[in-house]
Amino acid sequence: MKVSLFGDLRFMNDDGKDLDPQSIRSRKARDLLRYFVVFHRRRIPKEVLFETFWPDMEENYACRNLQTAVSMIRRFLGKDLLTYRDGTYCFDESSEVSVDAEEFEKKIAKARSCGNVKDKVAILKCAVDEYLDDVLIECEYEDWTVQAREHYKDLLIGALLELIAFHEAENEYTEVCNLSKRVLEKDPFNESACLSLLKAMGELGQKLEAMNFYRSFAKRMEKELGVIPSQELRDFYEHLLAQRKRIVWIITIETDRTDEVVQYLKGIVREADEIKIFSKGKLGVFIRDVDDSVAQSIQKRIESALKRCPSHCKISLRMAR
Repeated sequence: MKVSLFGDLRFMNDDGKDLDPQSIRSRKARDLLRYFVVFHRRRIPKEVLFETFWPDMEENYACRNLQTAVSMIRRFLGKDLLTYRDGTYCFDESSEVSVDAEEFEKKIAKARSCGNVKDKVAILKCAVDEYLDDVLIECEYEDWTVQAREHYKDLLIGALLELIAFHEAENEYTEVCNLSKRVLEKDPFNESACLSLLKAMGELGQKLEAMNFYRSFAKRMEKELGVIPSQELRDFYEHLLAQRKRIVWIITIETDRTDEVVQYLKGIVREADEIKIFSKGKLGVFIRDVDDSVAQSIQKRIESALKRCPSHCKISLRMAR
């Protein structure tokens, strides 16, 4: 039998047939089944089950309810998978069941003991691809599901951070972005993933987007946690700002009436912008201290204005080398 804890609880028998836990009429029995699967192959004293599922009930009534719920579970699973011995219950004592969350944990342990880097990365990628959703999302607020959910989520985040480090070393920045975003989906204030994302975006020429992301990240962190980002994150943001100020864009204009076009441009460009004639029929407008969206907006404004000019103009935009 295979059992999936990622997302909603699902069962598949050895013939490949899905077994629907909703066929168990009692919600309490379904919750008890989830509990047994989470604590797979562990012997659980009946007193722990009383306290967890019937905390305010006299023991004899709790015991009766437990026995009823166990009977329903055994009809669903088969009587041999849930055993009782010396006052304790155990699900799958004979290790006949495969649970996806446990297989996920085994893959990560295997990867971390692997001496070959490529093999390690392959195993980690396989593991994180199998993590389709958090554990038992249908039982969001039960204490015992929260503990299991956070455990597997922490394993996922750790594996993703290891993959990020590998792809950073390989200068594979698109993959770094994708993995960092996945970490931040699970842990919105993970500063390591945020820094990796900002650096990768910077390398991909997305400096404005990186700065906007940092500002949003810092604002949420201060609002929800009452703290500011780490010094390393703040330093990198300042680095992005300094880089942005050094960017120079050139709008190149090819025309057969250079002097006339220059006169048109003087009424369009900003005071900080500089017009240079490169050669007969070719000139440029140098734009400083703006990001790519502003440079593109200025280019469009120049194109619109020069449509009124009798001369034919060919206009292009590039970053100065």
